[in-house]
Amino acid sequence: NYIFLLELLLNMWGFGGPYKQFWSSGWNIFDFIIVAVGIILMSGASGPNSPLSNLKMLRAFRVFRLFKRIESLNKVIMALLRAIPGVTNAFIIMVIFMMIYAILAVEYFAPF
Repeated sequence: NYIFLLELLLNMWGFGGPYKQFWSSGWNIFDFIIVAVGIILMSGASGPNSPLSNLKMLRAFRVFRLFKRIESLNKVIMALLRAIPGVTNAFIIMVIFMMIYAILAVEYFAPF
């Protein structure tokens, strides 16, 4: 966690401090949230039954930081994000058909 904190501070310093330039990037906000959760958990503020202990799951999202660093992964993610609007209509039609067939199945198999 200390290394991630050091990286975050160096990143802030590289952007000219904790000002608008740093916060304009979604990846920087993501980094800040992940590091802040790590610091909170390291401080001992959360016991084993504390609601904050559920934040430990956010540490798994550190892997997504690689998308920012590795250009080819970043291109793949950006292509997937650009494809979402085009796939949305097909997904909606698929859900409608699934609902129709579910209703038909309930009506057909209800006597059994």
